[in-house]
Amino acid sequence: MTTKDFFDRYGLALGVLAVLTLVIAILPGNAENRSGVEAGLGSSGDDLLLDGGDAPGLVDDGTTIDDGTAGGGGGGDVSAGGGDGGGGVTDGGAGAGPDAAGGGGAGTSAAAFGRGPNCDANGRQKGISGYMPPCVEWGGGDNGGATARGVTATTIKIAIWQGQEDPATRQVLSGAKLNDTPPVVARMYESLRKYFNSHYETYGREVVFETVTASGESTSDAAMRADAVKIADEMGAFAVFTGNALAPMPAVLAKELAQRGVVCVCTTSLSSAFYQEHPALIWSSLPTIDEYAAHSAEYAAKRLGRNNAAFAGPLIANQKRVYCLMIIVGTGTTVDPEGPRGREIVKAAYAKRGLNFKEIVEYFYAPGQNQDDITNMIGQLKNGGCTTIVPVVDPIMPILITKEATKQAYFPEWYVMGTGLSDTTTIARFYDQQQWEHAFGISPLWVTWDRVENSAGYNEYHHGIGGAGRKGDEGALINVYRASFQTLWTGIHMAGPKLNPGTFEQGMYAYPKTGGTPANPLVYQNRAFPTAVKDFSEIWYDPKLVGPDERSENGAGMIVRADAGKRYDAGEWPQSPPSRKNAVTVTAQQGNNVGHANDGHKHDKKCLSCG
Repeated sequence: MTTKDFFDRYGLALGVLAVLTLVIAILPGNAENRSGVEAGLGSSGDDLLLDGGDAPGLVDDGTTIDDGTAGGGGGGDVSAGGGDGGGGVTDGGAGAGPDAAGGGGAGTSAAAFGRGPNCDANGRQKGISGYMPPCVEWGGGDNGGATARGVTATTIKIAIWQGQEDPATRQVLSGAKLNDTPPVVARMYESLRKYFNSHYETYGREVVFETVTASGESTSDAAMRADAVKIADEMGAFAVFTGNALAPMPAVLAKELAQRGVVCVCTTSLSSAFYQEHPALIWSSLPTIDEYAAHSAEYAAKRLGRNNAAFAGPLIANQKRVYCLMIIVGTGTTVDPEGPRGREIVKAAYAKRGLNFKEIVEYFYAPGQNQDDITNMIGQLKNGGCTTIVPVVDPIMPILITKEATKQAYFPEWYVMGTGLSDTTTIARFYDQQQWEHAFGISPLWVTWDRVENSAGYNEYHHGIGGAGRKGDEGALINVYRASFQTLWTGIHMAGPKLNPGTFEQGMYAYPKTGGTPANPLVYQNRAFPTAVKDFSEIWYDPKLVGPDERSENGAGMIVRADAGKRYDAGEWPQSPPSRKNAVTVTAQQGNNVGHANDGHKHDKKCLSCG
């Protein structure tokens, strides 16, 4: 079957889905990448630091970042008073402050966290998102001037990398209302830039953007190396993120930038080893594949075990569970290094819990081109007696895989670990519904908003534009694009006046643990896991339930969360059967302070502490 035959057979909907990994609203992308496979192993240019959430209990202790004014590096430990039971802010355990990475500059002034003129009642910086960083008091004056490449006394230069996109993809997505035109994106970026400059402390420096157009296709290593040289050496940017959701940044460019000392807000859910193999300059959002595997194995051992496969079809439901792994390992015929690495990580996590996979089937992302492989793969799982499939997948191939399973009258349990958007309502509706009614498991995503007006991105855009915009002006993908902004400005804010890649890194680690509630995942970063979300919730799929998907499109079929969306950190999963109590799908309570955007205050400076 050719690609054209594939789309002719499965229709426009699948043409849209083929790029949903990049652009689905509020969801992090898992787009195909030669150095990062989809399905939670994949790389995307838009990583998502979540918005919303309560943040009670931050201690107003005047903790300071000592940037060297008294000689030598200071402690700079940012800590928080406890949340109980998984809500709010918990002790960040930040350790050494930002200055531990780079020392101080003579004549700069210290920043004190937990106090200042821009604190809200919870000790957070005043703003819309519940994930605002701790508030900070900075007396102004000398900020150290040119403390790093791309940093002066008055500006911080950020490169916006514009990759080459497929015109046909843009046309399809535009027709499906899953894309924004270049003018809309440009307006979005400028409004968000104004909002974040006005609400995060940048220590007298205005964050400014400069666009870089890709010198070639993302599949060209030579072109990506040339872009890294341009961004780092010719432009002299401090940091970079993607300017087009349809053209995500390939991992080779992220690695080349990191080697040149440029902060990169890019990639999604690669292995912990990947991040540790490169300088600590690459930041992301969703868990590493290591964390997916550890949570999935813990849940399986504690809640499923070798009991009967109760959620499978009637011919399997009375059989003892036999676990089998399905995993994407590359694209076309090319193996991605992160594919086999992810396979071994998942195998080891399950083996540690006394669970081994009877069958392991690997596949390549090649929709419409490898139907024989799909047929054989399902046949191997069925003939191998697999009752419970653990899918580490991309978003698209399961459409064909689940159809083939139904064709072969094979209805196993699909034990979802949350990779490849398999834990989203939007994507699940396109899977074979006879199969996906047997889907359940865990997800790092959150109980999402019932209306986009309750989202942080919507309100940040309209506040940044000064209230002059109309509903819809913010674009369809506002909550995708705003993610990079929150990550970048959080690091700048937490770094203190002496900004350089080292203080940015330590500032990210110093950001206190935040969240842990149904609508607000637990977020923090460290060297091994420089990805934001750390906890998971329990889910299943109900094909008959009607409601809004992640884009607020109503329809049949919903991802449902158990126990009102309760979240579990590693080691916290209960030793009991899966729950189906207190089901929840969406919420109006995102924890965002939308009132902040509507209280009539204005921002008339280039940055919070400019001039």
